[in-house]
Amino acid sequence: MLTPTYLWYVPEKAEKQAEELHNKIVSVIIERMMIRLGRGEDYLFTPIDKWQMDVLQDAGYILQAVQAEIAQTTKISIAEIARTMKEAGIKALEWDDTIYKKAGLEPTPLGKSPYLQRLLQRNYEKTKGEMYNFTGTMPNACHDNYIKAVDKAYTQTASGTTGYTQAVKEAVNDIINSGADVTYPSGHRDSIETATTRAVRTGVSQMAGEITDARMDEMNWDIILTSAHLGARIGDGGDNLTNHYWWQGKFYSKSGNDPRFPPFSVCGMGNVQGIHGANCRHSHGPGDGINNLFEDYDSEENRKEYEKRKRQRELERRIRKTKRQLIGMKTAVDNAKDEALKHDLDIEYQKKAALLQKQNKAYNDYCEENNLKKQSERLNTADWNRSQASSARGAATRYNNARGK
Repeated sequence: MLTPTYLWYVPEKAEKQAEELHNKIVSVIIERMMIRLGRGEDYLFTPIDKWQMDVLQDAGYILQAVQAEIAQTTKISIAEIARTMKEAGIKALEWDDTIYKKAGLEPTPLGKSPYLQRLLQRNYEKTKGEMYNFTGTMPNACHDNYIKAVDKAYTQTASGTTGYTQAVKEAVNDIINSGADVTYPSGHRDSIETATTRAVRTGVSQMAGEITDARMDEMNWDIILTSAHLGARIGDGGDNLTNHYWWQGKFYSKSGNDPRFPPFSVCGMGNVQGIHGANCRHSHGPGDGINNLFEDYDSEENRKEYEKRKRQRELERRIRKTKRQLIGMKTAVDNAKDEALKHDLDIEYQKKAALLQKQNKAYNDYCEENNLKKQSERLNTADWNRSQASSARGAATRYNNARGK
């Protein structure tokens, strides 16, 4: 069994690597965009055939640069996933084997069990394959996003529907907001960070679940205990697998043949909405049917905590998104050659910095009002260093002073 806390933090390193990749990709696209759009309106109005040729050349450069960044980062991320899987497998069996040893059984160590190692390897390969699949969609998406953004700016400016600086600002914002998304076969889109976090947490959880099940079969053990945490998702609120609060922290019968306990199948293992499903922090392990280490939370207390933490996560995502936008906008400001454009982009940067200031205050106030611990690590984003933070604070001050705030 893996604890909910362990599964909460397990994707952290891979997520940071994904954030670094996100920021690098956006910077590559914006730097190239500023070469094409940032030299002034006169430079923008080259003959249409030359414009199209230049844009396609730029897009080809972006495709190659993004492919190189993804290859380098994915290599590091895959190594991190392998390390994480092995560590999690050992951790899960530490919990399980303690129960078995108390019962006088002698479980085989993971390192001496070829079958359990194959299960671990299979889940690693599955998670690795998922990572390769969704990062594989990114280069072409970045290529297309660039062409779409700069062509839109060119068309708007040429037709007179939008001024030059406004068109470029919109193009920059388009790239900042969608420059590093991944697309699933269903058409659903996510940021690379969200996709990575989900893949790693779910992959580790499912691996631990399979190893636990295999060990229980090996030990001829039938009683299962599920983990529990305050703020568990409640699904549709009914007594079914989508309501994690309903089935968490209880004993079950793995076979379904022990009349003292409900069958483990009600927890929905193997279903994306059940235990060990997408982003689920619950796990299971052997139990003795008597000693339950997990607190029995009141349903109303759990519901309130779930809603509070859901809102807290939303506020954290907004802050991280604004920080990424600030990093991208700063890149645009630094690479703009036209002074009027640089000025307008800097105003946009100041506006986003002031927004970040408001978001930070709203987050701090919300945590204090609801007695929630501030999750500092959830507010950080890759490349957001002291220099970036200092620059944003100064920009927010300039923006507020100019408006008499």
